[in-house]
Amino acid sequence: MLSNQTSVPTFFDSMENCPYDARAMANPLTDRALPAQLAASGQVIETKGKLSEFPRLKMLVEADLARVTRAKIPQKWRDAPIDIRLAFGWADVRRQIPALEGQISARIDAVCQRCLEPFEISLNAQLKLMLLIPGGDATAFEEYEIWETAEDTVRPLDIVDEVLIMAMPLSAAHDDSAMCGPLAKKLLTEEPGKVRPFADLKSQMRDPN
Repeated sequence: MLSNQTSVPTFFDSMENCPYDARAMANPLTDRALPAQLAASGQVIETKGKLSEFPRLKMLVEADLARVTRAKIPQKWRDAPIDIRLAFGWADVRRQIPALEGQISARIDAVCQRCLEPFEISLNAQLKLMLLIPGGDATAFEEYEIWETAEDTVRPLDIVDEVLIMAMPLSAAHDDSAMCGPLAKKLLTEEPGKVRPFADLKSQMRDPN
């Protein structure tokens, strides 16, 4: 819940941004650290990943594509590129509240809910998060979203994984129904509001309980 505390409009770093060299590290997203350590170092991660590296997102997409015949499943769906830029710093001038800002974009395969044919969708997410460890102070600033961590330490990969899941539409469909396959007309006559298996699974994965 957001409080009435005056917000701090600036993202405070303790040092100049020092991007990881993705070529020099096996995978900077998998390093686990305290949010305060990441903020104090002012670390920036700029890298490209593949869908297969994000287990929960991979499971969700795999379950969705399982609804079409094997012949229609895109062969390289696991290799879908994911562009990531994350910057750790402080949300407040006293440098007590770790924060994460960044941008994530991806193009992944999904199944159209109208025609049940696979197609490609774009995912784009802007991050502006306050990282709250268990037992931490939930005081919030208006421009930041509180991100509660399950442990004292965080893995950037886990955050990216969940952010991408939240960015996925509950009911993916072609922008234009004219692009849909022959099943679209039949499916449109089904009961309104009927929940698709993909939408149901995504809802469960987003439910913290």
